[in-house]
Amino acid sequence: MLKATNLPVPRLAVNLAALRASMATHPMRGAMLLGSCVGAINCLICVPLALAAMALLTPQQLGGSAAASLEGAGTSMMFWMAVVWAPLFETVLGHWLPIELLRRFKVPAMVCMLASASLFSFGHVMNGAGILHGSMTFIAGCTFAASYLIARSMGPGPAYVAAATAHASSNGLLLCLSLLFPALG
Repeated sequence: MLKATNLPVPRLAVNLAALRASMATHPMRGAMLLGSCVGAINCLICVPLALAAMALLTPQQLGGSAAASLEGAGTSMMFWMAVVWAPLFETVLGHWLPIELLRRFKVPAMVCMLASASLFSFGHVMNGAGILHGSMTFIAGCTFAASYLIARSMGPGPAYVAAATAHASSNGLLLCLSLLFPALG
């Protein structure tokens, strides 16, 4: 019989302390690393949920995509729009601006994250997204806002870089998946 005392306990607190110390000495590098990891985690969360929704719901129930305007664009234009321009622009409007405004009023971090994610998702829905794209962008908005809030202790610059990098890496991975499996798009 296994007892709790027999199980190996990971030294997570020590590793997190070392990570924080490393991020404090190199904040931009740490913010980019954090953002890259958060973007990959976002894909691991959203892709299975999207595939399940696509299997269970009809296309009419799913609705459109905010990225439908990129349908006829070439790969380089899609890369530019999804991986470079959109993360830089949307991070300002969807994460930096609402979180920094709410922080000035001493709003709790969880409320800042949910407000930022709601605004981020609302922006995509207003651009033509349906229920699937809207819900996926809300989840993504939560993860991007969380990366912003985690890196915020290093200043607004590294926080912006963390959220924009998370957004760019998530969009980049999704773009690669859509190019590898065009039938899913």
